Amino acid sequence: MYKYNLSGKTLIVTGAETGIGRAIALRAARDGASVTAAGINEEGLREVLDTAEKNGFKNKFSTMKVDIRDVGQVQDMVDKTTGKFGRLDGLVANAGVMIERRPFIESTHQEWHSVLSVNLLGTFHTLQAATRVLRKQGEGGCLLVTTSSNAVRPGPQASSYVASKGAIHHMVRSLAVELAPEKIRVNAIVPGLTLTPGTQNRPGHIERGLKHIPMGEIVMPEEIAEIVAFALSDEAPHLTGTELKVDGGRTSG
Repeated sequence: MYKYNLSGKTLIVTGAETGIGRAIALRAARDGASVTAAGINEEGLREVLDTAEKNGFKNKFSTMKVDIRDVGQVQDMVDKTTGKFGRLDGLVANAGVMIERRPFIESTHQEWHSVLSVNLLGTFHTLQAATRVLRKQGEGGCLLVTTSSNAVRPGPQASSYVASKGAIHHMVRSLAVELAPEKIRVNAIVPGLTLTPGTQNRPGHIERGLKHIPMGEIVMPEEIAEIVAFALSDEAPHLTGTELKVDGGRTSG
């Protein structure tokens, strides 16, 4: 496994207690970064911290319980990270929620509010708080947002989820242009069907999803973490405004 040089960088990863976020946080620490792993599941956060400490990352890895819907909690996350590690170099806005598929005419206002408040507004809160710090430091930086292949090639009966992730794609493009003069890079990570607790706990979800993937294989979180490590590193100084698809060809057909 190639090791990207993230030494000296401080990163925040949200939704880091499980799945893709967990893999990203641990990979970033392995490649030398100081990491704040944020999430809402305390048991998951304890587990990822324990794993980090067993791998020798104790002094540069911390966890925080953060609900990204709450602006105050998000700001506290950023403040405590810069207070502990002295700076901020990058953020991976990975936290999000999925929904059970249902016909559009059966969807509810509460469902839409719940999905958008996390996937869209929560992502906005997180990106804005990090951008303020990166701009003040004046040394550039990197913002990454985990979206979904459904934002590029939507599936049925998931209108609120697809809308939230599609909106994020446009926000990423807009921010990439706006922040480029300050050398702050902004990109979207676009996973396809990925082996996570979320996908494993939905009966039949993986089997149905594989039928729509040309490669016929599921993506592992560690592969996505590899792409993220590259995007966070100094080896990608002009990578911005891009959708980094890791989906086995799902969005190509």
